[in-house]
Amino acid sequence: MPFVFAQACVPAVPVWGEKDRYFPVHRVYAIAGNYADHLAEMGRVERAEPVFFTKPSDGLVVCKEGKSVEIPYPRETNSFCLEVELVVAIGKTAPETGFITPEEAEEYIFGYAAGVEFTRRNFQTIARENRQPWEKAKCFDNSALITEIREKHRMPDMDAATLWLYVDNQERQRGNTSQMMHSIPELVSEVSKYWRLTAGDLIYTGTPKGSGPIEIGQSFEGGVNGAGKFSGKVFGR
Repeated sequence: MPFVFAQACVPAVPVWGEKDRYFPVHRVYAIAGNYADHLAEMGRVERAEPVFFTKPSDGLVVCKEGKSVEIPYPRETNSFCLEVELVVAIGKTAPETGFITPEEAEEYIFGYAAGVEFTRRNFQTIARENRQPWEKAKCFDNSALITEIREKHRMPDMDAATLWLYVDNQERQRGNTSQMMHSIPELVSEVSKYWRLTAGDLIYTGTPKGSGPIEIGQSFEGGVNGAGKFSGKVFGR
């Protein structure tokens, strides 16, 4: 099939512990507020149903274990924020019709990773005040970090895993996935109600309190116990 220009590479994440084996990324979903303490610090109330937004799959930055990455400070913002999250990797495509029940969710999960969700907070504030879409705030280059993906049979249960994040060696966030208002199976089920869940999809599952800004020159490190660790530094363009 002839293309007008060279076809872009498929975004992919290495599989932990495997040589030359990669997880091809289809779509990236994220949940807005899945920890009550984070919603409280943002001045928001708890929701009966999870609210999702998306990230560009080619906006992912992969951080291999033991390595450090550099994240460029994004354009058109003075409030660049980061937060740690558990990431669910989907390895099986759902039926074209119908949705996955929470009881069926486990069979669709390939594995997990630790991730960082980045936000241009100034645009998010404007979007909330004016009921506008979140694309400027959430969908930009290098807007999400992910560690290598660990297959679920090679890792502990993620229902009670500790998340942590440090900025310049000072603790910024600490929480546990047991505090999520919507569990992993519930999130998988909810996504499948509105989109056909596909092998290669990633779901960022939310963050505990402590999300905040990071400046040019500052470093960060963190992870999800059992799922992976990451470290990096923010630089100016």
